[in-house]
Amino acid sequence: MSRYFTKDQLVWEQAPVRGGTVMSKSIVWEGDYETRSAFFRMPKGMSVPEHTHPKWVQVMVVEGEMEIKSREEGIIRIGAGGCYFVEAGDAHKETAIQDTMVLVTQAEDRPGFSDKPDD
Repeated sequence: MSRYFTKDQLVWEQAPVRGGTVMSKSIVWEGDYETRSAFFRMPKGMSVPEHTHPKWVQVMVVEGEMEIKSREEGIIRIGAGGCYFVEAGDAHKETAIQDTMVLVTQAEDRPGFSDKPDD
């Protein structure tokens, strides 16, 4: 079944992520296609400490601006309408430069993930 989301229909919940950070999350898809996708909101100044993922992650900046710091590329800023792709194992830290909303799509990295904190 297809799913459609307007901005005012998103349902938000608090979700723990890396390093004890808690973000607002609105799930788009978590299921049978070896991917998961969700919107996340980060207030200005919020950071997700340096971390890696066991599989790829793609982040689309819907609103605001993100700063991504990686060991390989240094510091990169991505604003609304831009995106970035993180390969498995690439260490990176993310910081919201403005109030930001992102759409994160990633390879499903573990069975039963919907009951556990995000990577």
